[in-house]
Amino acid sequence: MNTVGVAALVILAVVSVLWTVLLIPALLELRRASWRLQEFIRTLELELRPTMQEAREGVRAMTQAAQAVADGAARLRGAMAAVEEAGGNLRATTGVLRAIFGSRLIPVASVLAGVRAGIKALLQRL
Repeated sequence: MNTVGVAALVILAVVSVLWTVLLIPALLELRRASWRLQEFIRTLELELRPTMQEAREGVRAMTQAAQAVADGAARLRGAMAAVEEAGGNLRATTGVLRAIFGSRLIPVASVLAGVRAGIKALLQRL
């Protein structure tokens, strides 16, 4: 065989051995890192599962509270509409009473109030 060919084969063999020797620690470090990553993932799964359940329960509770607020707002709107209608009825009734009794009752009430104030003033002076 050719000496150049033999030298090339020897160099290739040495390089292969060196790569193998250097690759073993890298693979061992990679294996350690994968074990650490698996432990981290396992820990996350154990800790996150209860947290996720609590978060779901919290979202459900918030949804129920929001629904209760919406229902309460609808009832409040109905009550306000009823109060508004009652106020309108009261205004209409007051207007009718003023129209009927206002022109007669107000002057009479004014005269009676004046007479009463006069009698009080007279009794205080006597």
